[in-house]
Amino acid sequence: MQVNPGIFKAYDIRGIYPDDLNEEVGYAIGRAFASFLKVDTVIVGRDMRLSSPAQFDAVTRGLMKQGADVINIGMVSTDQYYYACANLGHAGMMVTASHNPAQYSGFKMVKKMPQLLSGDEGIQDLRRIVENDAYDTPTRQGTMTEIDFSEDFVNMVLTLIDIENLRPL
Repeated sequence: MQVNPGIFKAYDIRGIYPDDLNEEVGYAIGRAFASFLKVDTVIVGRDMRLSSPAQFDAVTRGLMKQGADVINIGMVSTDQYYYACANLGHAGMMVTASHNPAQYSGFKMVKKMPQLLSGDEGIQDLRRIVENDAYDTPTRQGTMTEIDFSEDFVNMVLTLIDIENLRPL
């Protein structure tokens, strides 16, 4: 598949949506992620960008095509996503372009917390798999389940502060 190699960055994948990073590319990246890591389960969250629901759908279809089960944690902050990956012990993909302008889309990825995918450790491998259509042959179709980690995450954050010493604004 022809893909802009410039979207494969040092610590994430990101580009302008839909010019560089569209649903076709997102689907291929999902397939490549599952093929490269050979994982059974992937946690996937998304941010609030307008392009994120379509990119979420594309990447999860790619993951499930390759036989990975998807845990959909919905629209979450990046720290909630990392919290879910750490607590469940699975690889993960977050649909986000972080601090970049609205026209961008992208993916932050972890092998298994705290091991992030980086340019040297996985991201360029994903690029090669996508460019060469070198996906593993799937043996099954993955499934999707939904888990809401919001309450657990809020409760964890509350353990980090002393509520008794908070003053009103």
